[in-house]
Amino acid sequence: MTDQNASTTPQGASPSRLMRLEATPGASRQSLIADRRLCVGPPGNVFVFGGVLFGSALAALEDHLQRPVVWSTIQFLGPVRAEEVLALDIEVPGPGRTISQARVIGRVRDREIFLASAALGVRDEPLDHAWDQAPEVPPPEACETAKLWPHGQEPGTLLETLEMRIAPGAFAEVEPTGKLADSGRTVFWVRARQDLPMDVSVLALFGDFTPYALSKALGGGLGGVSLDNTLRVLRRIETDWILCDARIQGIRSGFAHGDIRLFARTGELMAIGGQSMNAWPPRAKA
Repeated sequence: MTDQNASTTPQGASPSRLMRLEATPGASRQSLIADRRLCVGPPGNVFVFGGVLFGSALAALEDHLQRPVVWSTIQFLGPVRAEEVLALDIEVPGPGRTISQARVIGRVRDREIFLASAALGVRDEPLDHAWDQAPEVPPPEACETAKLWPHGQEPGTLLETLEMRIAPGAFAEVEPTGKLADSGRTVFWVRARQDLPMDVSVLALFGDFTPYALSKALGGGLGGVSLDNTLRVLRRIETDWILCDARIQGIRSGFAHGDIRLFARTGELMAIGGQSMNAWPPRAKA
C-alpha cells in the first residue's frame, strides 16, 4: 500500500478515473458529460449522484492547481440529468505559497448546480498520526451484500458499478420497521467493481454514503437528499475495499446531520466526511 497524500495529481484526467473531465491545459474551465453510469435514480428520473459532482469538482481543482485537497465543501443547488454537460469554472482567490484556497462553480447552461470550496496543498511536517481507529468488523468477504438503493434503479447507472457489504450483528440489513433505530451508526464496506486509482474523486464518491446510514437510522425508507457535503483528506492509500463508519447525530425540523469516516482495508484513516440532509420520516413495510 502506498500513501499518496503528499503527491500531486498529473496534468489532465487519469484515463481510469470514474468521471472523465475535459479541459484545455491551464484553462480555468473544465467540463463533464453526465453519462448514465454517473447517475442514480428510478426509471425515468435519473440524475448525477452528488458524490460524483463533488468528486468532479475536487478532481478539477487538483488537475488545475497540481496540489492535493486537504479540506473541501460543496453546496448542492440543483440536479444534473443524464447527458447534460456540466461546466466547472475554477477560481483561485487565495494562491498561497503552500496552501491554495480555491472554488468551483458548476453550471449546466445558465443553471447553477453547485458551489464548491477547497484548500489544497502540502506542508513539510513529519508528524503523522490518526486517533480515530477502524472499527473491528469481519473482512468484506465475510459480510453479506447490501442493497445500495432498495427502491429500484434504472439499468446501466452508477450503482451497478459499485458493491457494498454490510457488517453483521448490530449493523446487518433488516426489513423496514418504520421505527427509529436505537443507534444512528452503520458500518459497511464499499468498492467500485472497476479498478480505480484512490484519488480524491473516489473519496468524495464514497463520502456521500451517509444517507445510507440515515435510512437505517430512520427504520428504513428513502433516508435523505444531501444539502451539502464536506470532505477532509488525511491520506490516500491504494486499497480494494473502503471501510465506512457512518453516524447520524440527529434529526429535527425535517433535516438530519451526520458524518462518515473512510478507512483503507488495512485500517488507515483516509478521510472524514460530513453532510446535512433533507430527511423523510420512516414508513413501515405494508
